[in-house]
Amino acid sequence: MSLSTPAALICSAADAGYFPLLKDLVGSLAAGRFSRELAVGILDLGFTGEQRDWLQGQGALLTEPGWDLDFPGRAEAPAHYRAMTARPFLPRHFPGWDLYLWIDADAWVQDDRMLPVFLDEAAKGRLAIVPELDRGYWTMYKPPKLWTQNHKAFAWGFGARTGYRLGRNPILNSGVFALAVDAPHWRLWAAAHARMLQRRRRRPPHQGDAFNFFIAEQTALNYVVFGDRQPYGLLPATANWFCGKGTPKWDAARGLLVEPHPPYEPLSIVHLAGSGMKERVWSLETLTGGTVSCRLTREEVRGLEVRL
Repeated sequence: MSLSTPAALICSAADAGYFPLLKDLVGSLAAGRFSRELAVGILDLGFTGEQRDWLQGQGALLTEPGWDLDFPGRAEAPAHYRAMTARPFLPRHFPGWDLYLWIDADAWVQDDRMLPVFLDEAAKGRLAIVPELDRGYWTMYKPPKLWTQNHKAFAWGFGARTGYRLGRNPILNSGVFALAVDAPHWRLWAAAHARMLQRRRRRPPHQGDAFNFFIAEQTALNYVVFGDRQPYGLLPATANWFCGKGTPKWDAARGLLVEPHPPYEPLSIVHLAGSGMKERVWSLETLTGGTVSCRLTREEVRGLEVRL
């Protein structure tokens, strides 16, 4: 199977409020020599008519998901959480594709050289994904804790024993991943996510612990790897750079955001996950010793090239 054919679909999701970020992502895909050849499917969580028209004008396939999983208090849960319950069911929402490459709407593709790597790994039956690990991430230098965010996330969803056993693994970031349509991961992911959300609690899951509820689908996907022991392939941090954990540098000569340490590889996907990361004005060191400031959205980074 040739990965340059429409057998591979890039997927994302957004609502009207997230549309400017999604527009950045779609624009970055259209600019890539590889990514521009791939179809794009978008989960519509509440676009305006004008936004739908723009996306369809770009050739995007749109579908409005319902709730793919049931759980206590679902009627009061945030509507955008439908994107989380829909992700394990992408082959159902966008049928007819061999490979699915998911990219969060708060990420954009600066250099699409890593996209074929994601798809190659997925074509081999593995979950292609990036761990939140890198020498340039400040989280690697924190004093160690006996009970980390990852321990708490697994414990919230599966109990303390599982939290202790699986929480020691690195977090695999579900904001960017690729899977083949026939991979068993989809079914196991949906089952793990449902198990987490339907676990008996005093209050509905979205009321008791909003953060662990929000990342439950990511924790469930991590469970598929570390609990169900399904095959996976880990890509480098530059394939999905978590800006909130490591400030990139700016290479003015190439007009690219790069990793903060030698050999200063360009960031393939720039990910602005986390509170305040999308609006934040970043002070970036340059490779020549100066600094520049901008938000890290695609449009602002492109404007930085013009100013320099």
